[in-house]
Amino acid sequence: MHGCQWTIKRKTSKEKDKPNVVEPYHQIDDMNSWRTEFSNIYIWYASYGSNMWNSRFLCYVAGGQVEGMKNTCSGSLDKALPKAIVWKTFPCHTFFGREASHTWGPGGVALLNPVETSQYKTHMCLYKISMEQFNDILFQENGLSIDTGSPLLDIATLNAISEKEFNSQEVKDGWYGNVVYLGKEQDIPIVTMTCSLADIEGFKSGKLPLRAPNEAYTKTLIKGLVEGKQLSEGEAIAYIEAASKSLICS
Repeated sequence: MHGCQWTIKRKTSKEKDKPNVVEPYHQIDDMNSWRTEFSNIYIWYASYGSNMWNSRFLCYVAGGQVEGMKNTCSGSLDKALPKAIVWKTFPCHTFFGREASHTWGPGGVALLNPVETSQYKTHMCLYKISMEQFNDILFQENGLSIDTGSPLLDIATLNAISEKEFNSQEVKDGWYGNVVYLGKEQDIPIVTMTCSLADIEGFKSGKLPLRAPNEAYTKTLIKGLVEGKQLSEGEAIAYIEAASKSLICS
């Protein structure tokens, strides 16, 4: 890595509940030293799909799989549990697209149109995790090994998108390679991931398919919403059906 990099100003015991302060420093020789630095920087990862269910989300942290999944997740290098979990709603549109996925088989998966709109309300489960863990989730969501030598989301990119809510930056050519900034919670950035803006246009035009989720994926979404005390089972089913039938708004 080249140019101005970042390090952490270590916190005293009296400052332990305050957000980390990021300060610049210069050249890093160790290609994976980003892990050491990013393990001390926290963000909120906002999940709107199957990761709303805590058990499924933890597959990306600890490794493994839950009922309905077709393969096993490697997990993150740092397997620490989230520091906190909160739920919020955001004025944006969730939809289901793609014919099938390697993880769930036939049927669409949840995607987000990163445009603010009062027409829709999306429930999201926020996990307070390190930027190192968030990058490992990005790797796994986009079919990459966590042994990749550099992060997909770095400090410069996070700072750039944090200038305005619903700003996004494509960090990888993949189904979930577009990182979206959604604001702050407890003065810590909230970020999520979705498809590229080009793919959004593809779904709008019909070039890419919109498909309802299969039964296994749907059950995972329902478990997340119900166990997170956001909706009753009936309300969760209606919420998912509405997203399955809706068109992508501009």
